[in-house]
Amino acid sequence: MSSRDALLRLLAPSRWLAKYPFHAAVLARIEVVSDASVPWMAVSFERGRFYLHANLEALARAPQFVAGILLHEVHHVALGHLTHSKFRDGVDHPEVMETCMELSANDGITEPLPNPIVWEQFARFGLRAGQSTLERYALLLPIHRKGALAKALRDGGGDNVDEHGPWRQGQGTGAGALAKTRELVERSLDEAKREGLAPDARIAGVLPGRLLEALGGALAEVAPSTIDWRARLDGLVQRLRSPVRTYARLNRRFPSQVGAIPGRGYRTGGSARPSVLAVIDTSASMTREQLASIAAEFDRIAPFARVVVCECDTEVTRVYAFSGAIDAVVGRGGTDLRPPFDRALLAREAIDAVVYFTDGEGPWPDHPPSVPTLWVLASDQPFACPWGERAKLDSGRDTRAFRPDGAA
Repeated sequence: MSSRDALLRLLAPSRWLAKYPFHAAVLARIEVVSDASVPWMAVSFERGRFYLHANLEALARAPQFVAGILLHEVHHVALGHLTHSKFRDGVDHPEVMETCMELSANDGITEPLPNPIVWEQFARFGLRAGQSTLERYALLLPIHRKGALAKALRDGGGDNVDEHGPWRQGQGTGAGALAKTRELVERSLDEAKREGLAPDARIAGVLPGRLLEALGGALAEVAPSTIDWRARLDGLVQRLRSPVRTYARLNRRFPSQVGAIPGRGYRTGGSARPSVLAVIDTSASMTREQLASIAAEFDRIAPFARVVVCECDTEVTRVYAFSGAIDAVVGRGGTDLRPPFDRALLAREAIDAVVYFTDGEGPWPDHPPSVPTLWVLASDQPFACPWGERAKLDSGRDTRAFRPDGAA
């Protein structure tokens, strides 16, 4: 019996192939090899091919974990963890990046996993569902530099689901390697769609189009013109206000289990009213109607979020509390998208998220900020920033009532 057949036999009780069409399509394009040197599974990239290393005897002794671990391995491949240079080049602390890659590979997995580390363990540091690996790295790096990340990992429990040694010893990264990942993901997505994969299905917590974009591919499924930026804004505020598990707050149902069972809090600062920085690119050709539409949306969410307006062209020209209207903006020079992400500015205003209205025609920061970002684009031109959510700005007004539960 081949290694692939042996693995498929272990997967059969979970109906894995039928339940996960995208993952099944990826698996079909990966060479499966029996490898007793790894505890469970591992993936590697060598000579233009992807390999799945499977300790079949160990997996046979713990069949309840086979489906979840295999999802985890496919996520590592599809997210580009093996081949994308952004996870290696310029990374000062690869051990922190490796933790972030592990967190991302566990996103969206509901099958049992053997003692995984998950983003909820680090919610007090700003980690949330849907963040990219680089966003999480930016959040956890300061914690690591303070010497607190290792303690947080020990206190939270959990460990790597798989063995990362094989990919460290592999061929490495580069344009050719990344192109192989993109080709594999594109073909797997096409096949999965033919099998009935929903357009809004998430893979490792990421929409299919966003996944391709992160790998340098097309973004047909989630082109900015198809996305309602108001709904994205609602979703962003709702995520910031949603409760998180925290050991710093008493669990009222189990008051005797302090430190063992977390309570619920809203944010690290304990406030249910987050602060949003609304950046307006004053060099972009925004009409008065569009500015009025922007103001109307922020006026609508004002009871649930503190809004700070930042006007910027090549530099920040004004920062002020939103008061219900945006009538005029100062600037109209060139475009530099980086100044509003200055750490001092974000810290001074206690910002929890950035919503940036721009035509996208300017340099952006090389690394994502420590807060989620929504780019609202006033142009149909391609926008190649590799991080943050995005949507298309239109001139219409929407008077829906925002509700605390995020429904409209």
